[in-house]
Amino acid sequence: MAAVAHGFVFPLYGILISSAIKIFYEPPAQLLKDSRFWACMFVMLGFSTLLVIPLEFFLFGLAGGKLVERIRSLTFRNVMHQDINWFDKPQHSSGAIGARLSIDALNVKRLVGDNLALNVRTVSTIISGFTIAMVANWKLALIITVVVPFVGFQGYAQTKFLKGFNRNAKLNYEEASQVATDAVGGIRTVASFCAEQKVMDAYEKKCESPTRQGMREGVVGGLGFGFSFLVFYLTYALCFYVGAKFVHEGTATFHEVFRVFFVLVLASGGISRTSALGADSTRANESAISVFQILDCKSKIDSSSEEGIVIASARGDIEFQNVCFNYPLRPNVQIFIDLSLSIPSGKTAALVGESGSGKSTVIALLERFYDPSSGKIFFDGVDLQTLKVSWLRMQIGLVAQEPVLFNDSIRANIAYGKQGEASEEEIIAAAEAANAHSFISGLPNGYDTIVGERGIQLSGGQKQRVAIARAVVKDPKVLLLDEATSALDAESERVVQEALDRVTVGRTTVVVAHRLSTVKGADIISVIKGGTIVEKGRHDELMQIEDGVYASLVELSSTSR
Repeated sequence: MAAVAHGFVFPLYGILISSAIKIFYEPPAQLLKDSRFWACMFVMLGFSTLLVIPLEFFLFGLAGGKLVERIRSLTFRNVMHQDINWFDKPQHSSGAIGARLSIDALNVKRLVGDNLALNVRTVSTIISGFTIAMVANWKLALIITVVVPFVGFQGYAQTKFLKGFNRNAKLNYEEASQVATDAVGGIRTVASFCAEQKVMDAYEKKCESPTRQGMREGVVGGLGFGFSFLVFYLTYALCFYVGAKFVHEGTATFHEVFRVFFVLVLASGGISRTSALGADSTRANESAISVFQILDCKSKIDSSSEEGIVIASARGDIEFQNVCFNYPLRPNVQIFIDLSLSIPSGKTAALVGESGSGKSTVIALLERFYDPSSGKIFFDGVDLQTLKVSWLRMQIGLVAQEPVLFNDSIRANIAYGKQGEASEEEIIAAAEAANAHSFISGLPNGYDTIVGERGIQLSGGQKQRVAIARAVVKDPKVLLLDEATSALDAESERVVQEALDRVTVGRTTVVVAHRLSTVKGADIISVIKGGTIVEKGRHDELMQIEDGVYASLVELSSTSR
């Protein structure tokens, strides 16, 4: 409504200025009287704009800000609930997603915010101006109106011309953002190889296409804007020439010609300004498509879904029945072929095998990051795919080989493992169980120590123990250890292994091991080869198998040492 009121300003100004010009042809006494009246009208119009325009900009700014917040929050929420396979795709890299969250919302706001206000004002100006002009002199108004659509056609052609180019520039911008994200995230690696210039060259190369696109938009936008002003001044010429003819023939008065001139010329000026929005419109359309691609993408494994079974008292029994699996992005590489595995609750099961045999894939399937191509996985006798995803993951604690710590305090990183608020007592108890309380207490800021990006301020063993505490604080029924000690030195491995031995008591534990010395005490050792379980038993039993796979792996491990 404020924008519509603002749109009335130029036509009203046209009425006032045409009337003000007319009074200068009146007798002096009448001139002074009418000049006071029309001067007051200009003052009233000025105060009206002082009220309407700030209100319009405030309301559109408020609406635009809320729109940006809504787009970003909805998009980010949908991104967070996508299945892991979605993130495996190159176009969904962290840099690309970050760029889309940042840029797409602003591009949509640019069109829906100030530009939408301009469009509403223009429509209001055209309708009110055309109405006033038709009342003043309909013949002259119709003749001038014939020229105005050329400006609108130019804006439409400009938008269509830029449509295809902007999409490629957007993709290249996302790729450039990914280069920057990788470089900043791995700055120590970049610095160690003196690869700063190489990274800068790669970034600049990715930015070449957006730069060319900006130049193209400048040329096309400039030509379009120039053409709109050409039409603008042609309208001047047409109005004065036809107006003079009408006055000469007696079909229009001086006052009518100027009223039609000012009202319609100011209206066409509004169209000229909107015609320069072709590039913004194209960018906003592409960004809106990008936003809705994410919003419309429904995850097959959605942790936000309330559907699924919840077991009242979980025990932690795990069973794989004839599971076949291949990663969606690598359909020709078969990871599992008829894999069957049973892990009773409270027992520790170790998975060993050569690199690439699928040990970590077992953990990914248990977390339900992926679903098997065929076969079933059961948790306490219930098919994993029928369980509520969020409930299932709350029953499982994961400690990875390279734990990801967030750039926050140690307290916040440990509490991250529990849904809801974790008390100070729970955090300390989890740290003690993970053999981490002593080193945390020795830090200057204790539990308030900021770990840095990806935990860079802590050593490998310290990070691993914080990650164990994070897994323990949720009190999981199942603990998954994905090569939790393979990247540590001997002393750190000993400390972390002590923590693991402590926290695995009474829990179903699945251990993926690279160092076979860490799995000798496991209740069940399963050897994976060729996508299936080839040997299963305790350490002593497997060592008795002549030419056995496990025995050869142990021998190879001891030889390599």
